[in-house]
Parts: sequence; structure tokens; C-alpha cells
Amino acid sequence: MNITITKVLKNEVTVSGQPLNREYVESVMLPLLMAQCGRNNSAKFGVIKAFDEAGLSLKAIQEDALTYFETKREQKVASEQAQREANERAERLREATPRELAQAKADKEARAAAIREHGARLRAASRGNSGW
Repeated sequence: MNITITKVLKNEVTVSGQPLNREYVESVMLPLLMAQCGRNNSAKFGVIKAFDEAGLSLKAIQEDALTYFETKREQKVASEQAQREANERAERLREATPRELAQAKADKEARAAAIREHGARLRAASRGNSGW
């Protein structure tokens, strides 16, 4: 069901090119559209999405609106989880750039030099104290 809601004013709404009273659209037209959709949730969600994005009240169809928002929230959580997993996989499988490899090698060499220098100081200190 393709519904275009354009001009939304305080008391008037333009639905598919027809100016209608806002109260009529929210309290009569919306439940009729839901009834016309029957059990087809995707059609219902299309109508609810159009009304929600236009900023119209969904009080006349609270159960369907609740289902719509719960489904929307679940889809958002699932997409965030999928994105998080994709980012983790990408990070795990990422190849280091030559610059990062060179930096890691320099860090490793600096640590090794510090350890060698510390060992040399310990050996020098123990040679000086051996005559106690």
C-alpha cells in the first residue's frame, strides 16, 4: 500500500494529494487502512511507517503500533549486533600496514635493547660486589 502524506498542519493533512481533516485521518482513516491490510504485517508496517514519519498520532491502532515499534527495535538490535560482529571479524583479519609492521619491529628492538642493557647493569653490579 503506497500512502504519501505530505503537508501536515495543525488541523489538516494532505494524504495522497487530498487535503483531509487531521482528526479524521488519525481516528477513522488509519483504522480503516489497518482493517484493509488484514493480517499482512508488511502492509500494516508500511502504513504505520508513513503515519509515524509524518508525525501523526497512532493512538487509534495501539496494538499494531506497538508491534511495529517492537519489530523495528528488534531489527535495529539485530543490525547493530551484525555490524559489531562484522567489525570484530574485520579487525581480527586485518593485515598490518608496512608502517605498523616497522613500528612494531622498532618497539620490539627497543624492548630487547632495554632488557640487554638492564642485564649488563646487573652483571656489572654483581662483579663489583663479589668480594664481600
